[in-house]
Amino acid sequence: MKIGLICDRVSWNEKALINAANKRRGVEIIEILSDDLILDASGNDHNLPEADIYLQRCISAIRGLYVAAVLESKNLPVINTYAASRICADKTLTILALSKANVPTPKTYLAFTIGSGLKILNEKLNGIGVLKPNIGSWGRLIAILKDPLSAKAIMEDRLMMGVLYHTFHIQEYIEGEPKRDLRVYVIGDKVVAGIYRYAPPGDFRTNTAGGGKAIPLAITPEIEEISLRAVKAVGEGVFGVDLMETPNGYVVHELNHTTEYRNTVAATGIDVPGAIIDYLAEKVKK
Repeated sequence: MKIGLICDRVSWNEKALINAANKRRGVEIIEILSDDLILDASGNDHNLPEADIYLQRCISAIRGLYVAAVLESKNLPVINTYAASRICADKTLTILALSKANVPTPKTYLAFTIGSGLKILNEKLNGIGVLKPNIGSWGRLIAILKDPLSAKAIMEDRLMMGVLYHTFHIQEYIEGEPKRDLRVYVIGDKVVAGIYRYAPPGDFRTNTAGGGKAIPLAITPEIEEISLRAVKAVGEGVFGVDLMETPNGYVVHELNHTTEYRNTVAATGIDVPGAIIDYLAEKVKK
């Protein structure tokens, strides 16, 4: 079986996938760098090395979406699918999909002007909210809006950054100490691992890429149930589900379709890349 691994660069995560494949008889990974791709959007050629299934792991959300779309247009199997990736790549589309499936989420509002954004804070969120870019990762450009003056300044900055940032995606701020959330890995129809992510000192963002600390998470039936429901809302594949704890239970605030797992493997000892390879092998068998 051949797996086409499409990525922008071969990081620790991709190397771990290659190592996991090498330990399995009959499994070969073909590295495909997106910089080298020439994709035929109007014809039948896909200009990719032949593989039984493709795993899309581009860091760039836009590249990844086009890769998945082109491959599927040629009837080539790709994980994750374009449809699932399109939803997960956009935080607003993610919240809409989760809400439609009755998966609990933080209160989330959209605005297109500074005045409307300030009204959300004052009338909907008790004066404090979290502004997120619709497309982005690693916690970048996430900001707390906690008073009218700073909120106005932050939104003014976003309006100067281009049309991609002209939609204000504002969520409720979840109180709690210590500042942490949960990252749960769902592969196919199984929850395979999870961690608590603790924010570093002086920050509220928990992303381990930004200095957050990973602690092993015991997967309870409640965590398993809500994580599987969240993934079902967008489609089967390989996902990282991000949850927060509230007085009323867990809420899902993001879904990740090209999730990293280096710190999870280090914290838990669970072979997440191996589970991904096994899942791809099963998909090919079917």
